[in-house]
Amino acid sequence: MLLFSKRSDIFPWLYEVSSEKLSRHNEIFAEVLSLRKQEFSLMSSNRDIEWYIQLQSHIHHEINFIFQVCNKNTKLLKDKNFLYLRDVMISASSDISKEMKKYRRIIEIYNTIIFYKNCSIVWLIIPFTKKTVL
Repeated sequence: MLLFSKRSDIFPWLYEVSSEKLSRHNEIFAEVLSLRKQEFSLMSSNRDIEWYIQLQSHIHHEINFIFQVCNKNTKLLKDKNFLYLRDVMISASSDISKEMKKYRRIIEIYNTIIFYKNCSIVWLIIPFTKKTVL
């Protein structure tokens, strides 16, 4: 969750850096700002991690869209602040990707254990009960 918030904390900076150089600035950032509001409300509620990851996936797609638009703007490509933020965002997204691969691998191992538990007498000892999917 820390990696997701690190990536999401870059939005206000990106919003400010690109505000003067993009036409339709508010339209471009409207969806990601809406998703950020959902993220803040999610932090105060007790939702499950799958819902949070799904929300982060939507945010990731919006990030890609914003950077596609920004990369077409020649003024932004000359701005050192934008280039720095783009590199930080790429690094944060890369870290998230690595962690998600680890998480999926853990779930895969867990589900394998459940399968074997159900096929042997070990199920009497190990208290695993349900299959997990991401």
